[in-house]
Amino acid sequence: MARWKKGFRKLPSRIASELRELESQSVKVLAGKLISKGEVGEGVYEHLNLTLDKLKTGNSWELVPPEASGLTSKRNSNGWEIIRKDLPKYKKYFYQDIPIYGDAARNGWTTAAIPREVYERDEFPAYLFHIEVSVQERTQDDRFGVVFSIDEVFSTGATSFDSDLLFAINLLQENTGVSGVVAAEKPDFVFTSELNWELFPPGDLETVVTALCKGRRSVSPDVVRERLELFEQFQPSEYLRGLGGNDHYIGAKYADDLVVFENLKYGNALYVLYENWLELSKRPRSELLKLKGSQFDRIIHTKGWETKFAVLMQTQLKERGVRIRIGRHLRPRRR
Repeated sequence: MARWKKGFRKLPSRIASELRELESQSVKVLAGKLISKGEVGEGVYEHLNLTLDKLKTGNSWELVPPEASGLTSKRNSNGWEIIRKDLPKYKKYFYQDIPIYGDAARNGWTTAAIPREVYERDEFPAYLFHIEVSVQERTQDDRFGVVFSIDEVFSTGATSFDSDLLFAINLLQENTGVSGVVAAEKPDFVFTSELNWELFPPGDLETVVTALCKGRRSVSPDVVRERLELFEQFQPSEYLRGLGGNDHYIGAKYADDLVVFENLKYGNALYVLYENWLELSKRPRSELLKLKGSQFDRIIHTKGWETKFAVLMQTQLKERGVRIRIGRHLRPRRR
């Protein structure tokens, strides 16, 4: 990768000036660059899939930048955390396979939820921002005008606007060597990132699938149906659809302090939110994911995640005085 400045500790004065001149309250991180065939041929932008065969006017694509690009790219993919030993501990559940009646050979294994007292952590889950690449023009000196941008709209009214914007600027700078901000008023962009939730009563599965997918062609009914079948195992009182920016959430409500949802665009984890869910979840996605560990649980879609989710839900419902029977495929499995 070419040697360019990797990032900024604070917003550069140039970008701060651009930001002050914007009349819009919706901001995109975007910058253009003239790139030669020689640079592309040397592999300077290979990490962004910008190769000679793709260096054609009109081509565009997006991708999550590789972790190897630098610290910001690594955090974008994996997130990071800070342990808050200055705050009191709280109870959190962990999951462990244990032998049934102490004899795994005879009785098999089961998954148990084990409570522990832990410190609060300032958790910063992966943003999973994509970098959009668009080859827009070819100049007379045989260079190409390429526009790089982050696939997120940032609202100046969000409390986390400054930190989120700086992160996105550093991500673009780290991977392209350029950064900037523009107003997000373009017809193919969504201009607000605040989540608005709609509630749907339980009913015929296909009717609910149709309602949750309505108006958003990019949402797969198969994925929605699969999640609803999972949510139904725990008898929700309502289903949820949250729209905001480029994000589309679906979820289920089981109690005023127990709501489950997933971002369909990223689709890498389920979030189980406790207390003040309606107020908290109206925040932009980047701010929503920064809630303290005591306010939510995050079930990442790795092997066995459905079982972990089932154990957590049974535990949380039992604490609220609700007992349910779940489908066999979600019960802790013997082996």
